[in-house]
Formats: sequence, C-alpha cells, structure tokens
Amino acid sequence: MSNEKVIEAKTQKLYEDIHPFIEVENTIDDYLKSLNVVPGFFRGKEILDCGFGGTGWGAELFVRSGAKQVTGIDLNPNWPVRVGKRIRSKYPDAPLRLLHGTVLELPFEADTFDYVHSHGVMHHTTDWKKGVAEMVRVVKPGGRIYLMLYGRFAPVGRIIHFTYRTMGKIIPYGFMAWVVKKTGLYRDHEISLLDAMYVPIEEHLSQDEIRALLEKLGCTDIQFFQSAKWEKRKFYSSRFMFGKNIQNVVWADKPSV
Repeated sequence: MSNEKVIEAKTQKLYEDIHPFIEVENTIDDYLKSLNVVPGFFRGKEILDCGFGGTGWGAELFVRSGAKQVTGIDLNPNWPVRVGKRIRSKYPDAPLRLLHGTVLELPFEADTFDYVHSHGVMHHTTDWKKGVAEMVRVVKPGGRIYLMLYGRFAPVGRIIHFTYRTMGKIIPYGFMAWVVKKTGLYRDHEISLLDAMYVPIEEHLSQDEIRALLEKLGCTDIQFFQSAKWEKRKFYSSRFMFGKNIQNVVWADKPSV
C-alpha cells in the first residue's frame, strides 16, 4: 500500500470515530453566522460539498435551503449511503447525490458548480494546494468557493499542540480511543483529543499563504471571516492560547469569462 493510501486509511478510521459526535444544528448555525448569510443564499444553486463527513451537515444545510442540486464526495466509502439515508429520512425528495472519492481528484467536468464548499478537509490531505485547485477548476465562472482551513496557533497553543502530537506518537491510538469513548473526554468534533493527537496530516496556514494560492489560481474578491464557533470560545481563541485565526474561514470567487 502506498504511503498516500496508508494516510487516507488512518484518516478515514479517525473520523469514523469522531464524526458521530458532531452537533449538526450548532454547526450549521455557526456556519451561517460566520458568513453572515441566511439559508436562502443557497437557493437554486448547484453545490458541491468536498468531504461531507459522517453527518453531512453541509449537504443537509444546502438541501433544506432549496439548492437546485447537492453533490457530495468523501473518502469514506460507507458515508454516501449512511449520510444519504439520514438526510432523505427528513427530506425525501432531496436533490442529493453523494459519492465516494478523493477531493484531490474530483470526478467532475470543469465549470460545473455554482458553489463549492470544503470545511475542515484540505488541511488533512497530502496536497492541500491541489485540493483547492480542484475546487477552483470545477466551480463555474462567476461562482464561489468556501474553505475552512486551520490557522496558525498563538505561542501557548503551539506548545499545547506539540505536546498532543508527541503524546500521539507514544500512546497507542486504540487505548486513547477507548479512554475517550468511556469518559467522553474531549470526544466531540469541536475539541477532539483524538483529532489533535492522531490525525496523520494537519497543515496550519496563514491568511497570506491561502490568499497567495487563491490569487495564483485566478480567484478574486477573497474574503476572510471570523469563525463564529471560535468567537464564542473566548478562552481558546485568545491571543495567548490558539489565537483568533485558529480557523481560516474564506470565500473566493472565480471571475466570469
């Protein structure tokens, strides 16, 4: 098995253990507040969710908001059926198509979607720049991409993060997963001990790095937003801990031809 496949397998297993504990409604609410939009913003759009995850909260938001078509792709082969079943149990006529695949090689023609969304995914891949380039490729001219990418930590946060990553190299994953499940300690996706310790790849990017790539890819009207989720967590997002840019929330447009 190639190194890339090993990394993908480890990442898939990790998020199978974490994603069931995502709180869908809170996540949707934070997303809308971060971007300062109402659900109607997505009405009539053809949308792609890159890495829809174990709850498919983004796909559910787009479906309930009246999107014309919602397509999702995820590395986990079990989630298209599982997530599709959950969403259709609430929205039987949902214009929903969920696929198994990699966000680094999107199986779509160029200029296909009005809105391409990826929340917390590209920084865990082997090539985040390639993933973002794929998003720009498949969005229509005049369309928009959304990204959430991890930001740089403040000094104290870097020390804490280094400690967690070091622990992850010493303590076996199976043991810590058992402890987290038994105790509920930092179990949910918002602040996940397993994620912090064991995710194989975790890029932390500055706004300048993200902006430079998006400009190189020809994007315009690049906007950075404050994450509503972390705005509520004053202690964690303070300049002494992880910093206000713990999450880079970004919109960028693909110019019309």
